[in-house]
Amino acid sequence: MVSVRAPGAGGCSLAVLIVILTVLRTHLTHCGNPPAVFLCQWKAECHFGAGGQGMRYLERQFSNREEIAYFDSDIGRYVGRTKLGVAWADYWNNDTVIIEDRRASVETFCKHNYKNNEPITDRRVPPKVTIIPTKSFRLEHQSLLVCFVSGFFPSEIQVKWLKNGVEDSSVVYAELLQNGDWTYQVDAILETVPEHGDTYTCEVEHSSLQKPLRVDWEFEMSESAKSKQLSGIVGFVLGAIFIMVGLIIYLKNKKGTPRVQIPPSEGLLN
Repeated sequence: MVSVRAPGAGGCSLAVLIVILTVLRTHLTHCGNPPAVFLCQWKAECHFGAGGQGMRYLERQFSNREEIAYFDSDIGRYVGRTKLGVAWADYWNNDTVIIEDRRASVETFCKHNYKNNEPITDRRVPPKVTIIPTKSFRLEHQSLLVCFVSGFFPSEIQVKWLKNGVEDSSVVYAELLQNGDWTYQVDAILETVPEHGDTYTCEVEHSSLQKPLRVDWEFEMSESAKSKQLSGIVGFVLGAIFIMVGLIIYLKNKKGTPRVQIPPSEGLLN
């Protein structure tokens, strides 16, 4: 669903001016604190589907940030939301000029602006996907993997995490952010306990893609970690060798060296 919003000032702008002048005059006369400022807003929205199908015009009236009444082209009349809004809706619905103008807004306002902005509304930009492990990512420990999806348009997108080909539901989605170039970005964060041989896949579905985009990631030990592991293995082997040699020497010493038996002399020399 794509929406085009055009905020503006409607028939209550004169009332706002009168209120402001009255507030200022009261303040200057009595030299007291002015009351709260009153705010009237008028918004016109156009809602439509792919290719401009199902065009709908929606006009909304606000007073002090509260919606009091609206006009919906699917209904063809104004509807009041508050007591004040009901009174205004009855007035506008009974004004032939106003109500006919609003009913024609799908053609005169929405479709007219859609044609002028069609290159933007039909724009499709495929996403870029990058998988980033956290610095504390370790095997057999609770760790986080971040699938960073950026540069896509329109904003509707679906991101999944697969672990060994099976969808993992332990995913937290960051807020969808709008870039300054009419594109969007979003993060999908997976909390997992990785083990040797695990394969992780970030799968993205978007209207700009003919098929889902998949990016795989496997745990790879860094060079420093490999060196530490190798040093540990070498140290373990050398330690085992020294232990074996020491044990052999100890066992030999425990048996003792053999004594030479001297036979007794057969006689005494005079």
